[in-house]
Amino acid sequence: GYVWSAVTASPEHLGDEVNLKVTVLCDSIQEPLTFTCNCSSTVDLLIHQTLCYTHDELRDVDVGNFVLKPCGLEEFLQNKHALGSHEYIQYCRKFDIDIRLQLMEQKAVRSDLARTVRAEAGGGSGWLHGGGRVEWAEGDRSRMALATQGLSGHCRWPPNRGVGRTVQRGCKDSTVCFWEHRWRLHLRSGTCPGSRLPQGAHLISREAGRVRSLPSTSWATCPLTPQGRHLLIWSPVLPRICFPVQVNRLPRETLLCATLYALPIPLPGSSSEANKQRRLPEALGWVTTPLFNFRQYLTLSLPHLPVLSPCFSDAIPQIDFPTSAFDIKFTSPPGDKMSSILLESRYPPLWLTVPSLTSPATPTRRLTDADKKRLWEKRYYCHLEVSSLPLVLASAPSWEWACLPDIYALLKQWTHMNHQDALGLLHATFPDQEVRRMAVQWIGSLSDAELLDYLPQLVQALKYECYLDSPLVRFLLKRAVSDLRVTHYFFWLLKDGLKDSQFSIRYQYLLAALLCCCGKGLREEFNRQCWLVNTLAKLAQQVREAAPSARQGILRTGLEEVRQFFALIGSCRLPLSPSLLVKGIDCSYFNSNAVPLKLSFQNVDPLGENIRVIFKCGDDLRQDMLTLQMIRIMSKIWVQEGLDMRMVIFRCFATGRGRGMVEMIPNAETLRKIQVEHGVTGSFKDRPLADWLQKHNPGEDEYEKAVENFIYSCAGCCVATYVLGICDRHNDNIMLKTTGHMFHIDFGRFLGHAQMFGNIKRDRAPFVFTSDMAYVINGGDKPSSRFHDFVDLCCQAYNLIRKHTHLFLNLLGLMLSCGIPELSDLEDLKYVYDALRPQDTEANATTYFTRLIESSLGSVATKLNFFIHNLAQMKFTGSDDRLTLSFAPRTHTLKSSGRISDVFLCRHEKIFHPNKGYVYVVKVMRENAHEATYIQRTFEEFQELHNKLRLLFPSSQLPSFPSRFVIGRSRGEAVAERRREELNRYIRHLTHDAPEVAECDLVYTFFHPLPRDEKAAGASPAPKSSDGSWARPVGKVGGEVKLSISYKNNKLFIMVMHIRGLVSTCDGNDPDPYVKIYLLPDPQKTTKKKTKVARKTCNPTYNEMLVYDGIPKGDLQQRELQLSVLSEQGFWENVLLGEVHIRLRELDLAQEKTATQAPLL
Repeated sequence: GYVWSAVTASPEHLGDEVNLKVTVLCDSIQEPLTFTCNCSSTVDLLIHQTLCYTHDELRDVDVGNFVLKPCGLEEFLQNKHALGSHEYIQYCRKFDIDIRLQLMEQKAVRSDLARTVRAEAGGGSGWLHGGGRVEWAEGDRSRMALATQGLSGHCRWPPNRGVGRTVQRGCKDSTVCFWEHRWRLHLRSGTCPGSRLPQGAHLISREAGRVRSLPSTSWATCPLTPQGRHLLIWSPVLPRICFPVQVNRLPRETLLCATLYALPIPLPGSSSEANKQRRLPEALGWVTTPLFNFRQYLTLSLPHLPVLSPCFSDAIPQIDFPTSAFDIKFTSPPGDKMSSILLESRYPPLWLTVPSLTSPATPTRRLTDADKKRLWEKRYYCHLEVSSLPLVLASAPSWEWACLPDIYALLKQWTHMNHQDALGLLHATFPDQEVRRMAVQWIGSLSDAELLDYLPQLVQALKYECYLDSPLVRFLLKRAVSDLRVTHYFFWLLKDGLKDSQFSIRYQYLLAALLCCCGKGLREEFNRQCWLVNTLAKLAQQVREAAPSARQGILRTGLEEVRQFFALIGSCRLPLSPSLLVKGIDCSYFNSNAVPLKLSFQNVDPLGENIRVIFKCGDDLRQDMLTLQMIRIMSKIWVQEGLDMRMVIFRCFATGRGRGMVEMIPNAETLRKIQVEHGVTGSFKDRPLADWLQKHNPGEDEYEKAVENFIYSCAGCCVATYVLGICDRHNDNIMLKTTGHMFHIDFGRFLGHAQMFGNIKRDRAPFVFTSDMAYVINGGDKPSSRFHDFVDLCCQAYNLIRKHTHLFLNLLGLMLSCGIPELSDLEDLKYVYDALRPQDTEANATTYFTRLIESSLGSVATKLNFFIHNLAQMKFTGSDDRLTLSFAPRTHTLKSSGRISDVFLCRHEKIFHPNKGYVYVVKVMRENAHEATYIQRTFEEFQELHNKLRLLFPSSQLPSFPSRFVIGRSRGEAVAERRREELNRYIRHLTHDAPEVAECDLVYTFFHPLPRDEKAAGASPAPKSSDGSWARPVGKVGGEVKLSISYKNNKLFIMVMHIRGLVSTCDGNDPDPYVKIYLLPDPQKTTKKKTKVARKTCNPTYNEMLVYDGIPKGDLQQRELQLSVLSEQGFWENVLLGEVHIRLRELDLAQEKTATQAPLL
């Protein structure tokens, strides 16, 4: 009955050298214990160390009887696993959160979810869909009652023996509603002397029986689907139809789909044009059934089959099969017919044989007939490219019985596939039971944490199973029974599948089986969760539809019902995670168009904080779930490769169509609120984000750490949002934590489905990367070498994801039938394929993504989009948003700071960081204070104070503020001195103004010392480099260039990546550098190549590939690379900034070589 903390494989870079500071709390000691241990230390070792402090003698103490629980979560660390492998520990390390654990004895742990013999003997199998809490429609009960007889035969494995009895008991009192018109469909087959498949040419035929009271305008279509190929026949309902296929050539998974169409009856009195529009045929109902049942017998007798109908929710037409004197059974190929094959390895690589190898999922849509024929002929040579098996199988000429021995033999001897590639065999393209069994066998090695990553796709793959009793069903139920976390998410995913009308019955069966296996305690827990979700959904809908003035009253009434629920049952787990156990609720709502509820749940654990959740009603969160799942998998790929992009992954779960829960991330703000602190035009300014981070991280080390987090997370967001084609990006769905982590929310549009204004896309840039983000990275408005780090991170992260192209195409391909409108066909998958560009080399991909960064940074449309959104959101902005200063971390008052007696601007000082300019030193005297305090404020900060005072006191007569506009240089010392005198007059009048103005919180907050003021006291300003570790090396006046050089197929590849620390030009301005190279000796200068020009920077980024073709390797050993860096001067001669010579024979050109050299002047 425990919820175990998720465990992931520890990446290699988390070894013994990574230490953790862990605080352990225990009831037997008053003070918490603090330990420093390695990430690789096991949990039971930490328990043993703790018990050494709590027990005098350990000989009689069993460490296995104790567990460690994270404070605030109802989950437990796994004793035999390393501390660093737990996702909770990794989360704390990522966000610098204290690791707080509670030592508990197992007998003191809640066991309400544990399965007990007494509870199961009490007959809990009659509970289905949350008992009486979740109501059934009569049509659902009818379909379940009709299909019950077939269920008991399908679910035959031991854990689910009572499934048939469960469903029958739940449906026995139901009213069975039949549609007024029954549709009988008869199947007849040719005679057969024995039970095996006939060898002769017997055709399968269908005879349509009489359909009472149907109009003469009705007809039926009957497509027969043998392994993806369709034989479609339509006719009036009565005649017999023969399919041109022999019975012994039918694959085992052949499906028969029967659809009944009719023309609507003309409305009396309507016009002929209206009647003509109504004469389009409508589907009255359809049914799909396999021709061979789960026992592999040809269907000759079945109970009533429920038929799906878009017109009649309670309609239950039926298909009847006539009885026969004999049975026809599909027999699997005998083992002796599976010839032993020899997989060759000396054939050319597969990608040279079939160019379309890297095509998206459902490869039959991508491979030509010639490619498929060639691929099948060379199938024995393909085993070295293990991931090619789906393509090879999709190229099989036929799946009839005679071809199966070759296919199964190939499958049996194929190299073991990893679980990521094996997911491709669970697509609808491969209904064959042996193929799917092998795929399930290969993915069986998934850990529970990995299984949760792919669980939504596996639940969707259940739709493609021909029979309910399948290896995939058994696998999922077995894993769900063994882990409560898997059970929890499996339940909610199945419950969401009940809304799919085409597969709802199958999901009902599976949900019934799961509930029978999970135990009474968990069934009751699911019952409570369903009640809570339904109540919150009803409340959210009422609040949304109510008038703004009545919403608060409706909210109070609805909350009272929820509080009574908690008072009655005590506690309940949230659908977001089984680790979130709550016992109370507080609620408000957001003033936005959707009016979502803002919930604060009271944590059952007194050591944990309240759990803040957004409950949305009216939005389909399945797309958000899928997007966050893809981003979470990307983040895990990066971490496993040693590149932690510090992504913020929050929980989001759809609890039904059009409703769901979203976790709120603490200490985070939207970019819009950060930018509008500098006015409605703050989106066009570069400093808002940097100032906000500086405000919340006043210390130098804190700020540098926040900037580092920003660089990594911003790079990860750029890659993830581009690959997934996330659109509708404005500054209200991009957020920033005070720790510097940036993340995106609200994924209403993805895979390139951008919102359009006429023929213009709202999202014009490849992804959101604006100048205020670059300002944080560079430490100012000029490019620095830290920008090189950002570009390298983006390109490295992009290339790592490209290596897993097949994984993302498989995962998205399995979701094609989930009902998400923007993921419905192969064109949506093609968007991801085109974004990942798997056919490119890493160097070409690096160049490509670098150009995307430049395009996004130079896009004005993104800032304009932000500004328009600012204007649109002004009606939702409260008055409190104007009462804070963007550079002040908190508000100060007259009472807390002391009355100001005098203020005087002493002087102005020149600063160099983060930008060149001037600050004004202000002397502030307070009553009863022995010493004056000195603060530093810029002219822009004085202007912000004045603008917000005007908003706060629109009717008051404020002193006039000095003009911002000057003729000439606005940052010169003469201008600064003139402004000092004007500002002195301004603050003198301001502090002697009316008390409501002079003593307001805004004024006292402005004149309160900031951490930067205390640090600057007594220190003389000096230039400070913002380049960090990439600062210009002492003594190297020319800077450094970063290259990547490789040689392959008589081609020399030179990737010019970055240059750092270039010298300025003679006039003191930043140069416009470009790179020019030669291969010496070259008297005719025929080998000249050069890059593009970077404008106004000493730290340019190029990431350009320069290629020399047709150079023999022997000749290359005699060559020398001359690289020159010049500054473009327009009509004047270009200025040489530096030069370096590289002897190619000194490099190992067999592999990619990165060389960092210092150009010499």
